[in-house]
Amino acid sequence: MTTVAAVVFSFIACEDDFETIGSDVIGEPGFNAELYDEAEITASTFKYGPVQTNNTQLNLLGVYQDPVFGTQEASVLTSLMLTNSNPSFGNEPVLDSVVLSIPFFSREVSVGDSTEFKLDSIYGEGPIKLTITESNFYLNNFDPETNFEKSQKYYSNMEPRILSNLTSNVLLEVGSFSPSNEPIVEYSVDSAGEADTLSLGPAIRLHLNKQFFQTKILDKGGSSELLNQNNFKDYFRGIYINADQVNNEGTMMLLNLLHENAGIVLYYTTNLPDVRDTDDDGDEEELVEARRSYKLNFGTPKVNTFQQEMPDFTGEDDLYLKGGEGSMAVIELFSGPDADGNGVSDQLEALREMDWLINEANLIFHVNRDLAEDLDEPERVYIYDLDNNRVLYDYQLNAMQESNPVKPISVHLPPLTQDENGNGLSYKVRLTNHINNIVNKDSANVRLGLAVSQNVSLTTSSALLQQDEVVKRVPAASVITPEATVLYGPNAEDVEKRLKLNIYYTEPKN
Repeated sequence: MTTVAAVVFSFIACEDDFETIGSDVIGEPGFNAELYDEAEITASTFKYGPVQTNNTQLNLLGVYQDPVFGTQEASVLTSLMLTNSNPSFGNEPVLDSVVLSIPFFSREVSVGDSTEFKLDSIYGEGPIKLTITESNFYLNNFDPETNFEKSQKYYSNMEPRILSNLTSNVLLEVGSFSPSNEPIVEYSVDSAGEADTLSLGPAIRLHLNKQFFQTKILDKGGSSELLNQNNFKDYFRGIYINADQVNNEGTMMLLNLLHENAGIVLYYTTNLPDVRDTDDDGDEEELVEARRSYKLNFGTPKVNTFQQEMPDFTGEDDLYLKGGEGSMAVIELFSGPDADGNGVSDQLEALREMDWLINEANLIFHVNRDLAEDLDEPERVYIYDLDNNRVLYDYQLNAMQESNPVKPISVHLPPLTQDENGNGLSYKVRLTNHINNIVNKDSANVRLGLAVSQNVSLTTSSALLQQDEVVKRVPAASVITPEATVLYGPNAEDVEKRLKLNIYYTEPKN
């Protein structure tokens, strides 16, 4: 961990969202308005390595590279589930096709007189290689080493273990795959044999090995292997969707394998009793050919594996934030000398004697545009209480004020300020209540963690395989994004862009 110190420290939101919580307005009669920006700050980049990935709802799949952090490859090991236990496939079922589908995040947009889909959470533009193989690795929900009392943790570095447990059954290999924004037209057959055509949004749609699923699933109808979910999970332990780079390019996709339209559908023909007497011959027991389909859902656990380059960031001027198996910043406010050794800096002790009314406090993080020029920058960064691994009080209050539960935390964590070309300039993180509690209520001056975030409304965390004395878990929303940024630290050469804590306060006039 490189430490530096100095005397300074899909969502849209706007400045009009801001409301001062629990404080008076700056400039109220009888008060002097002041700005204090001399708080001593220590900040460092922390590269955290392998991270737990079986506790995230969403998963990354693909290859992404950037000039600062290098190349990241993300693959997925997932279990499978029966739609219903002990399925019946009729007499002599024969597969017509097997289709794997995983919807993209997308939205409809108007283009002239027509409507098209725009893909979201897709990073990069180059093709990737996809290989899907049967896995014999059994994914536990609970850890056998704790007598199955605690949840099992699987980490992003377990690809070698997975590869050593793959069978020889390669279900598909695609040498060049690229996401498409074209909608999917799906033909389905219900349990009564009625055909239907569905128009769905863009998705990964791949045809898998028919012979494998004929033998593995259809030929096992009525057997103990398909009797219930537990038997099936031990029988068919899952598949590994492996992504590799093609021609030094790549695309990374954020996917929801638990989406209702995600899974593997088996389309087949079978012979069933003619209970409707479709040929009007009076015989309802004769066998007639019928078209059917059966779906296997992606289940849990599922694990993201990463092959990710992470350089050693030894500079003292910048903070490097990267998702996946990436890096974050560790920040200490009021970190100056502590002459009496009581655990509280001299600066903070002096501020606690001032009797200030704090109207607003925020951290300003300026983007180092020289280094972040070709990065996919996060719309928001996420800051939290690192010592206790929880959100800050400002986050809680902001969440209580939001009438829309899916709206991001817009007051506490406003979006990235950008120039006219869409380049990131700065993040302003509002910590009014956090600073007020530290200065005026003697609350603990905890260390803060700063990370990129796919969605700041997600506050769960993932364990680290190699835990640091300070950092033992990281935000799960940072694990599921390849986004990155580089921010000026508190000791940057450019004084105007140094990391600062701005405290706006009022005090009674003498």
